Amino acid sequence: MNYLEIAQKTPHNRGAIIDKKDLIKYINKNDPLYRSLYLYDIHGKEAIETSGSVANFYGTRWIDHVIVDIDKGKNSDNETVRRTRAHLLALEDEGLSLTKSVQLFFSGSGYHLIIPNSVFNFQPSSELPYIVRKTMAALLPGIDDMVYIRSAIYRVPHTKNYKTGLYKIPLTIKEIHEKNPEDILKMAESPRLEFAYRELLGEGELEHRLVTKTPTVKELRSVVENTKVVPCVQRMLALGPQAGSRNNTVLRIASHFRRHGIPSDFAKVSTLHWNQNSLEDDVIIDKVEQTYNRGYQYSCNDKLMAKHCQTNCIYFRRKDYLVEVLSSDNLQNEFEARMTTDFSGRTVNLSNMLGLSRDIDATIYPGELVTIFGPTGSSKTTLAQNMALGVDFVNDRIVKEWQIPTLYLSLELSAWYMHRRHMQIVSGCSKEEIHARYADIFEAHKDELSHIAIQTVSPNIEQIKEKIRELQPTMVIVDYIDLVDTPPHIRGEYEQIKHISHSLANMAVNYDLIIIQISQVSREYSRNEVLDLYAGKGSGAIENASRKVIGLNGQADNNIKEVNLYKNTDGELFNTSVEWRPSFRLRRINQ
Repeated sequence: MNYLEIAQKTPHNRGAIIDKKDLIKYINKNDPLYRSLYLYDIHGKEAIETSGSVANFYGTRWIDHVIVDIDKGKNSDNETVRRTRAHLLALEDEGLSLTKSVQLFFSGSGYHLIIPNSVFNFQPSSELPYIVRKTMAALLPGIDDMVYIRSAIYRVPHTKNYKTGLYKIPLTIKEIHEKNPEDILKMAESPRLEFAYRELLGEGELEHRLVTKTPTVKELRSVVENTKVVPCVQRMLALGPQAGSRNNTVLRIASHFRRHGIPSDFAKVSTLHWNQNSLEDDVIIDKVEQTYNRGYQYSCNDKLMAKHCQTNCIYFRRKDYLVEVLSSDNLQNEFEARMTTDFSGRTVNLSNMLGLSRDIDATIYPGELVTIFGPTGSSKTTLAQNMALGVDFVNDRIVKEWQIPTLYLSLELSAWYMHRRHMQIVSGCSKEEIHARYADIFEAHKDELSHIAIQTVSPNIEQIKEKIRELQPTMVIVDYIDLVDTPPHIRGEYEQIKHISHSLANMAVNYDLIIIQISQVSREYSRNEVLDLYAGKGSGAIENASRKVIGLNGQADNNIKEVNLYKNTDGELFNTSVEWRPSFRLRRINQ
């Protein structure tokens, strides 16, 4: 078990399997380097090289060191240090010698604790990732246990963190307790090559904490859960059977499954799994069958449903208008929930996409309406498509991790034409190349296209809401808003755009998703080469309703387009230029 996977410069450059002893040859202080958490034998190496991906390998793995990742996230540097010290204390309370069995690293933003496997004595197994994950989650509750998945990688010491410009450096236990975060950040401005490492030793001190029973339902990778549809039932499922309410809870869960079209056989399997042998199996089956046969339904006002009610539910606002009046305590609870929410897989980071300065916060979050406007030929639709497909405008590539489930309302262009353009963008091919090899190109890039659903029929606001409830997208793009139907009593261009924009803004907040609306510029700006915040058609309505407003300036006969962020309610403004290319994949022009 001497082989590991490395990724050079970026975590996306994966797939190279090397001998562990050769790892030092790949360390370059100017570039990041990542290694796999798990190791493989020669058979594993050959299987991975054949399939081209560690994620597709389900065979035997081993582990030489266990990592505890204390990620900074949105925490302050002081809070990150405090959490690191707390984890060290927890390990010490377990009887582990920190000086003998733990090596501490500053990762470039957070902290890593490295513990030799000899402390745990994990054995090679195809089930090892599940065993490590469950063991560490039980040992240190609250840690990020997704760092133990089968394809986990972590930064190698003495290499640079591109995001912060700092190096991953070793620290002593004494230093983490005595130095303040500013001192550590200063130390990390260069690799600490002179550090005197010691061999990490273990004598099975934590072997008794191993959780060797693997889960019935396994998780192969991080999954973005839909937490907005009846989260009260999700909470009941997560809590498991609680004494005193088990029978009633089964009825609510089964009713939820029935209302969403889940066949009773599958509802039985799910509730039996939830039950964990707490009630007799026949009791669970009987409750499910009762619910399906008698059509039990439970409203938001049901005592048990209300007990687990969550404000992010898509039905929350309908049940009682009085809940709109929030006390300061309610507001603080919502604010704390927002600040501690993991938005992974739910945002669009314009700064990263366009390669802007780290000082510019231009991330689009759930709950925001974003407007893109510009004259005809300025590539408004193309920009929206590039954003939806996760284009890295600087490095000319598709970043799968930047893609989020998207409903694209293409109300002007046909579905097949939009699909072809999407294929061009992800493949980098011209129209002629797509026409010549459309089947092969689609097959090669299917995974990069699967997150987008397209609708071409012009809907009204209520129909958009229904489609959102049905598909549960993370982002909706409306192209153009002029083509959304409005009620007959709303007349005049300004009033119609006001109705649409404010309705979409309200929808973004209520359904906690991103909505991007595309608009033309107003008549007085149509021939003007200089745009500003008020250039959008229906000016006043658009900028008031939108959290962010993006203006595109450029003509159809010029491939260079200027991108301006004219409004950013909770961040900074920027302007940059991109180049349109025959593949429709935009590229940022160096400025």
